[in-house]
Amino acid sequence: MTPPDLETDDPAANRAEIEEPERPRYIIEAIECRGNHKTLGSLIISHLLFKPGEALDEEKVELSRIRLLALGYFKDARMRLERGTLRGRVKVIVEVDERNTIIVDDLFFGVSESNPVWGGLGISELNFLGRGMVLSGAFVASEHQQGGRLGLYWPSVMNTNFTAGIQALVSRGREAALAGRMQKNSVHPECDALTQNDLFLPYFRAGGVLTAGIRIDRYNRVLIDMHVEAIDADVTESQYQDNTGHTCANYPFAGYLKDDASVLSSLTLRFERDTRDDFFMPRRGLLFSVSVELASRVLGSSYEYSKYMLRFDLNFPIASDHALRLSVIGGILQDVGERGSPFFSRFFVGDYALFWIDKGSLPRNLELNFSDTFDYGDVLLSTTAEYDIPLWSGGAFFYRAYVYGAFNFSYVTKAAFLATQEEWSGRAKSPISLDLGLKFDTPIGLFTFSLGYIVDLAW
Repeated sequence: MTPPDLETDDPAANRAEIEEPERPRYIIEAIECRGNHKTLGSLIISHLLFKPGEALDEEKVELSRIRLLALGYFKDARMRLERGTLRGRVKVIVEVDERNTIIVDDLFFGVSESNPVWGGLGISELNFLGRGMVLSGAFVASEHQQGGRLGLYWPSVMNTNFTAGIQALVSRGREAALAGRMQKNSVHPECDALTQNDLFLPYFRAGGVLTAGIRIDRYNRVLIDMHVEAIDADVTESQYQDNTGHTCANYPFAGYLKDDASVLSSLTLRFERDTRDDFFMPRRGLLFSVSVELASRVLGSSYEYSKYMLRFDLNFPIASDHALRLSVIGGILQDVGERGSPFFSRFFVGDYALFWIDKGSLPRNLELNFSDTFDYGDVLLSTTAEYDIPLWSGGAFFYRAYVYGAFNFSYVTKAAFLATQEEWSGRAKSPISLDLGLKFDTPIGLFTFSLGYIVDLAW
């Protein structure tokens, strides 16, 4: 006779609840790097989120692999386990495929009415001596303007949390205000004579920036920059006066620089958070930075101002390996008294807008303005949306290729104009710009073929 408690047709009643046994916990006995012919193994290990003696955490292993790829030193990074010397112990093998880290990060070329043709090049070694140092240099030149930059940046000094860098800059520039592009003066007609000829502001700059900082954790760091440079300018402001003895209000370079020799000295405090998963073509993560720059006579500066900047980039994947990037950049510059700010510290719309369609100004190269727009603002707002579609990956020379489309809204103005209806010649012809093109990840860097740039040149 069947016992009453077993007389049932319910399968659930005949199943016992058995707890799943815990997976064995392995202890990391050692970490070994392979495939790193140039990069020091100690540098690779310093970027891992685990260390010998800890329990193996698969999530930390995967995050460490992504972090290595984000450095820009490797085409690929893999993690696997080998048996340790004792039961329950494992050895973590980090295998990397190194990529060329000498890249072309700037390629300058353009034409304009004030500078018939100019060109230049910027090259960086992202992993100098295999220690993760960044050695960079760049130059740009035209008939009337030349500039050069050389820098060394060490994001992790001796594999510690400390950061250091030094950069030298020298340039001989010439701001140009072309006849017909200057505003007339209805109050003082005698000042209209200056609009009939091209005006120029020649200057010379030589100086540098010292950087020091500390990495708070794997994503966040705080930096401080000391910027000092000597400036020599030939300002002709006194030659253009109205009948009251004051400088003509439509003199284009008023307040740009001090006449003859002057000094710029400033301190910048900057916070950065970077969680991007790829150095060249991020698909996940964000970049957030906020900075405050102060120039003061207390620092020995001939100029006094404060400058506040904020940047936020967000990358996230879309279906089929597509990626979307949203970016916002904002800034405010406040002059102090008559000393004010040098013009090259101010915002220039060409630095932020895309090319298409007819924005009226080109981006500055090494802070030299080669375009025909000569006005600078103290208020900036720029937003960008970019969509990337992969074409292929794994090529011998072209590692990856993407087609992209981008939309930008950039607005640069002077705070004094916000409360008036007066037009300012420095405003973009249209705050909206578009771009379409191709991006190629190669052994010598990321190259962009911009259809918008070509259209803008031919417009």
